[in-house]
Amino acid sequence: MNMTVKCVKAVAALLIMVMTLFGCSPQPTDGVLTMVVEQRDFNVQIPATGELEASQSTAVTVPSGLRGPQSLAWILDNFSWVKAGDVVARMDPTRESYRLERERFDFSKLDLDSKIQQEKDKTVSQELQAGTEITGKEKALAEQFFSEDERVYTKIEIIEQMRNQDYLGAKMDYFGWGLAQHDAQAQAEQDLITLKQQGHQAKIRRFENNLNQMEITAPHDGLFVYQAGWDGASPVVGDMMWSGFTIGTLPDTSVMQAKLFVLESEAAGLTLGQPASITLDAYPNKSFNGKVVQLDALAKPKEKDSPVNYFQFTVSLDETVAAIMQPGRQLSATVHALSVEQVITVPNQALFQKEGAYWVYLKTAKGFTKQVVTTGQRSIDMTVITDGLSAGDVIALTTPPKRSRV
Repeated sequence: MNMTVKCVKAVAALLIMVMTLFGCSPQPTDGVLTMVVEQRDFNVQIPATGELEASQSTAVTVPSGLRGPQSLAWILDNFSWVKAGDVVARMDPTRESYRLERERFDFSKLDLDSKIQQEKDKTVSQELQAGTEITGKEKALAEQFFSEDERVYTKIEIIEQMRNQDYLGAKMDYFGWGLAQHDAQAQAEQDLITLKQQGHQAKIRRFENNLNQMEITAPHDGLFVYQAGWDGASPVVGDMMWSGFTIGTLPDTSVMQAKLFVLESEAAGLTLGQPASITLDAYPNKSFNGKVVQLDALAKPKEKDSPVNYFQFTVSLDETVAAIMQPGRQLSATVHALSVEQVITVPNQALFQKEGAYWVYLKTAKGFTKQVVTTGQRSIDMTVITDGLSAGDVIALTTPPKRSRV
């Protein structure tokens, strides 16, 4: 029991100390928590986290001549030192090799089809020529032994001989037409086969070209650093790559900058040109200065499917210490968004608003009255009051009950 009483007294004493520190005091008569308005320095500090990156870097990209999506089969470890021409990534050639062999097979098959068609055409041509030759001989014999002498042949036989000559003449014309048509058709069929082969040749050249560009090499000496995608993920084996896709960078580590992220709810007041303090997580006792040089217009999630949005911004550093500043090192930052000396501020919870008008509840001898105020700069928890309050005024931190208002 004594221990419980001591704990209650300790908590009560601590609460009194906190309220005294912030100028708040409980009012036993009305039960409204209040504070005394004072002039104080108003500072807005915006916390952020991020990592180091080079101000300038050379992109390492998938070769521009590579056609179609390709699967990443291997990639060099992140933050590896490379020399010009070193292979930093390699695509999977399995699919392109299979396509190449299939096109070569189809091309060869067309060669065989062409030869078979040529033999067929040759046979048909020989048959037409033989038919023409035989029919010509038959026609010549028919003409040689044709006679209109009725003493030798009857009229019916004479008519049959004339019909036979006409038939053989028509047959000769048919074989002549057939030879001309056959030659044209045979040539058209060969042209069609050649056209199909040209299509296969184009695909063969494309697949051969792709297989010759499966390796991605470093354009010059440097530190190879992965390039994160739009969703913040680094490239991994199995990812699909396209021509011109940036897979990594070779940063110029002589000039570093900070890539930072701030919660959307904490970014109020963040603008270009504001000074910032940077601390590397690996060296918490050493601070670096810089200023905001880039700020995204829209907040977006750092990770795919995350509901939390961040503003990304960049801080240029006043100095680069190459010995400890490597790309990708994690850091914390504080942006000094605003610093005003000796102004009247109130907690945001004590400020009320409706239809563009702001007010607080000012304590008077008769109770709490609604006091219209003019607001200035604002932070996450405090607001500057430019008109309507004076130092020493007492205001309510919550909405006072109606019985306490006048």
